Amino acid sequence: MTERDAPAVSAKEYGLPDEEIVAEIPIYLTHRIAKNLHLLQYPQRTSSAKTGVLNPSVARLKPIHGQIEMDIQLDVTSPMYSKERGRELGVGLSDNGRILDIQTLVSVNIPKSSNYMAGVFREGALHMTPIEKITQLQPSLKYLDRVAEKELAASKLDNDDDDDEDGKKEMKAQTIQVTVRSAQAEEALRQQQNSIAYIQQKLEEEPWSKLSYYDVGSEESSLVSSRLLARHTDDLVCKTSPDEFLTAIIGSIEPDVL
Repeated sequence: MTERDAPAVSAKEYGLPDEEIVAEIPIYLTHRIAKNLHLLQYPQRTSSAKTGVLNPSVARLKPIHGQIEMDIQLDVTSPMYSKERGRELGVGLSDNGRILDIQTLVSVNIPKSSNYMAGVFREGALHMTPIEKITQLQPSLKYLDRVAEKELAASKLDNDDDDDEDGKKEMKAQTIQVTVRSAQAEEALRQQQNSIAYIQQKLEEEPWSKLSYYDVGSEESSLVSSRLLARHTDDLVCKTSPDEFLTAIIGSIEPDVL
């Protein structure tokens, strides 16, 4: 409904401040792709970053655990890129002299503190689709762990050589701290460690599935976006008042009183 055609209805009828309602917009709820609709957040990207510049060279998914990884190509020709440092960190990628030329983003699931929806405004109507999951993609630093492991292994070899040359070293007295836990605490700790280790093991064992990435403006993206529009626009019979409906979605709508 356009602003010109909208009836001049008092906002008091909806329990809102006494202002003129200039337009009423129909809202349609659709679940066509709700189970597969995820919100991906990039907390490391600046607000000035343009849409379509992400363009990962590789994207992969572990569907059972819902983990996502993307490899983003780094501009190694940039004057801001240190090739010397890139060679040092490239050891964490491979042993063949490769420089660090990618940044891997790994998903971190964010607990939903509210209900989120994706909305498309088309031909005077708002089409809403519930969002299944919220995920942040953050830089993975696994390559630093691999660099540290290789440095530790090299250091251990050097120490072993020194021990062989110096002979058997004299044992030195050391002060140790002994912590005594109850049997219940030990059992609880063991179960917690086993649970975390089990989850991590299952996560590592699940194979990656290759993902095809399509950014905004692509034909595939436009096709998926079209499924955000409701196919059925029949009027629904509302069994709650506007206040009850808003409260069910966002909680209390009463203003805070200081």
